[in-house]
Amino acid sequence: MPRTPAQGIGFLLGFWLAFALSPLMVKTAAGAEPANVASLEAELLAQVNQVRSEHHLIPLVRRSDLDRVARAHSSDMAQRNYFSHHTPEGESPLDRLQRSGVSDMRLAAENLGKTTHSNPTAQIVKSWLESPDHRSNLLAPAMNFTGIGIAQGADGSLIYTQVYILVPR
Repeated sequence: MPRTPAQGIGFLLGFWLAFALSPLMVKTAAGAEPANVASLEAELLAQVNQVRSEHHLIPLVRRSDLDRVARAHSSDMAQRNYFSHHTPEGESPLDRLQRSGVSDMRLAAENLGKTTHSNPTAQIVKSWLESPDHRSNLLAPAMNFTGIGIAQGADGSLIYTQVYILVPR
């Protein structure tokens, strides 16, 4: 407890500075990860696997190499302000997977989503289920591994990328 006015002012200034610099208050730059990206990614996997379970499909297993591919694409879209399965240079999801060294796959697919919704993951999963192509990827019975990446755009939107692959067992 501060004993002098100077100590009190120092304490309050330190408290304010710690609060102002906390992850809850720091705004992220385009392409930077929001403070809770890991929990959003885990939530997406849980929700996707819940939907797959409801359709009697195997759960997807998350792989770190696939996460890197998904995160890199979300970050690139956020930094360069585009939203597409293909980069401005024409690189496809398969190109990105192969360039990253993923060579054990026999089938690959990708879902993208962008939202500013207050419950972003639920919004993304809902929109994917309403889109025939995205739904098909999410519910593809053969897929067994996934990677997830989320980045924040300059406008505050969250950009989701989920890659799916089949690796024969």
